[in-house]
Amino acid sequence: MAWRAQFDVATRAPFLSSTHTADPDSRVGEAVYDSEAVTEALRELANGINPNRRFVPMLIEAAAAVTRLAEMRSSWIDYCNECSGLDPAATDAHSEMSRQYVSGNAVRAWPGFAAAQAALEPAAQALRKLQPELADFCGSDITAGRGAT
Repeated sequence: MAWRAQFDVATRAPFLSSTHTADPDSRVGEAVYDSEAVTEALRELANGINPNRRFVPMLIEAAAAVTRLAEMRSSWIDYCNECSGLDPAATDAHSEMSRQYVSGNAVRAWPGFAAAQAALEPAAQALRKLQPELADFCGSDITAGRGAT
């Protein structure tokens, strides 16, 4: 569970690295899209770990911060479906990528942009704080050498 949480946090681009894209506002859309997987991994870990572990308060803080983004995900998905003419039931790679990777201009036009933008940095900070604890618990840091900031 801890390894999955570390993996999901590390591989969800907008959370650990703020330099992966030319337009930083496109990170907002990616973060909202990715928030569901990260929230699920953090909740699974929280439910399966000894509550006396020293990083549990950081885990709870991170889960709460990412949940704020996850609460906006359905609005984001609906917006992407409408803007890109996607079938809401489509789960093919093209449709999913069209919901995850959206230009900064399109992200800024989303009605939920300001709220998501405000929620992104606290979530990213909480996850950056948690990631070393997960690495220590797992015995390895899968972000090492990846350029995480």
